[in-house]
Amino acid sequence: MLKSDLEAVVRPPALCAGCPHRGIYYALTKKKGVMVTGDIGCYTLGAAAPLSVVDTCICMGASVSAGHGASKAFALTGRDTKVVSCIGDSTFFHSGITSLMNAIYNKGTNVTIIMDNRITGMTGHQENPGTGFTLMGEPAVEADIPAICKALGMKDENIVTINPLDLAACNKALDEALAKDEASVIITKWPCALKKFSAEDKENFDLAPKRCVIDPEKCRNCGMCIKSGCPALNKGEKVVSIAKSACIGCGVCMQICPFGAIEQEAK
Repeated sequence: MLKSDLEAVVRPPALCAGCPHRGIYYALTKKKGVMVTGDIGCYTLGAAAPLSVVDTCICMGASVSAGHGASKAFALTGRDTKVVSCIGDSTFFHSGITSLMNAIYNKGTNVTIIMDNRITGMTGHQENPGTGFTLMGEPAVEADIPAICKALGMKDENIVTINPLDLAACNKALDEALAKDEASVIITKWPCALKKFSAEDKENFDLAPKRCVIDPEKCRNCGMCIKSGCPALNKGEKVVSIAKSACIGCGVCMQICPFGAIEQEAK
């Protein structure tokens, strides 16, 4: 065999371009004195740089139970560290419900973020009780996450559903939840960027094809947008560039840019 001088490009795993988890994770990076307990799913990648926001990952459902335990431990030792537990929708149905029930029952104070991307993302886009379809694609009763949380004992005012691509909404929800001295839930609801969208998805979400573009006259190449970890963004010598083949126009980078150098346009 001939020896080649070519080397494989180092590409660590990352959340996909347009991933709905990126916005809420980016918002979490801005919160000080917060421990984030993670779980099993593609959102575990929130532990990777540059977001580096997830502190623990044990097993399915453990984000909520570990977060509850940590919040209790911090309270007993007099520390004011707040705890946020991040769990996906399908993982929540698998083993997070009992953990949340325990946290509510035992007067925990951790904030649980249920990251509802409308599918089972990590293992191949299988349907789950929250998608409204069986594994065979037949219409089914859709599990109502807010109603489940309420049935577990969560107060109505402690349950909020947001668009995770809206950074202002993410920040507001986090600030309000972290200020509470009791268990609360934030549901981030937006379809996975790789999902085959259902008729219901198209009806309930703005999924029109879009992309973000850089205005080279405004870009200062500060790299703030790069901190979102989006693989569609590339820092060049003079300006940041956005890969047209990867960008789906989620708009997170546009909201981060301090110079208004990124615009969203229809494809």
